[in-house]
Amino acid sequence: MNVFQAIIIGIIQGLTEFLPVSSSGHIVLFERLLGIESEMSFTLAVHLSTLLAVLFVMRKEAMTALKGNTKWKICLASLMSFLVVIAISGLIKIAFSGSLLAICFLITAVMLLLSGLFKPKKTEISYLDAAIIGIVQGVAVLPGISRSGSTVSTAVMLGNDKEEAVSFSFLLSVPIILGSAVIDFFTEGLGSVEVLPLLLGSLAAFVSGFVAVKLMLKLTKKSFDLFALYLTALSAFLIINDLFLHLF
Repeated sequence: MNVFQAIIIGIIQGLTEFLPVSSSGHIVLFERLLGIESEMSFTLAVHLSTLLAVLFVMRKEAMTALKGNTKWKICLASLMSFLVVIAISGLIKIAFSGSLLAICFLITAVMLLLSGLFKPKKTEISYLDAAIIGIVQGVAVLPGISRSGSTVSTAVMLGNDKEEAVSFSFLLSVPIILGSAVIDFFTEGLGSVEVLPLLLGSLAAFVSGFVAVKLMLKLTKKSFDLFALYLTALSAFLIINDLFLHLF
């Protein structure tokens, strides 16, 4: 992986981790387009960079969560995610080949559209809500299903305010990103990658992740319809490419 490719993948990781469009799906897609495969050390570095970005932006919310019941809801949701990931581990391996990208992008688009039909009825995410959101987050390990998009949409469809849903989703990203990094490190090792691409890719992931978190927090009062339209168009293009064009 050269410096240019590292920066591109870093930007994609940072932006799409927190925008409702699926970071893993876009990385799988762009790696196919660029004809590369990220080393584990690079993957870990850009994931941890996005983790630092969300912690930096939401440091006040994180400190408040540690003092209240939110931390237990995050623990419950994370546990449910972990159990789901174990249950669908075989499907996850298939999905990372890119064969399910079109359908998974479309699933995210439908969830984003459906969430726009619901009005908030609650002032706080319940433990039952947290468990359901955690299950959805586990499924969102599949490339193409957006972690942020699916968890926020689920919380909204359960009757929660979108601003509260976005905040909970971002805080919930901390243990899942950190846990994934630890598991990948012990199961696959680090591999090897040059220092400069690693550093610049990580910096790109942090900066783009910072921008994406800020943007999503501003979009809490806006519709996600444009993201849904983009994912629908992307899904349609992938289907056409796989059936007829074979561009990549």
